[in-house]
Amino acid sequence: MRIYETMFIIDPNLDDAVREEMANRVKTWIEEKVKGKIRNFDRWGMRQLAFRVDKLLQGDYTVILFDAEPLSLKALEEMYRITPQIFRWMIFRREDIEKHPPVVEKDEEKVETVEENEEALSTTSEAPVEEPQKASEGEGF
Repeated sequence: MRIYETMFIIDPNLDDAVREEMANRVKTWIEEKVKGKIRNFDRWGMRQLAFRVDKLLQGDYTVILFDAEPLSLKALEEMYRITPQIFRWMIFRREDIEKHPPVVEKDEEKVETVEENEEALSTTSEAPVEEPQKASEGEGF
């Protein structure tokens, strides 16, 4: 399986409930038809478009991060094509996440107690600080 991200824009003239239903329909479509596993479902809501599209200046944005097989993406593209309420979409592979998954560090490893810090400070020897030597007048740059 590979990691993909899709972003789509829904017609802003629809009711809020209809836009929410459309976003959930795409999510369900990915899970059932594409056989994908949703990693992140992020509703951005109404945003200004970069340029006018079909007399629209705004759109309802949704971003979904999911795992799927490459050949099954055609089902998602077909769904986008036959749904007139979704007027722009994009699907792309997230190779950056595949190659470098996020590292989760445990908090226990990072936590140091105050006593450990004090003990480390008391055992270190303080070396005398040497003053830098002044250049003699004969040694110019």
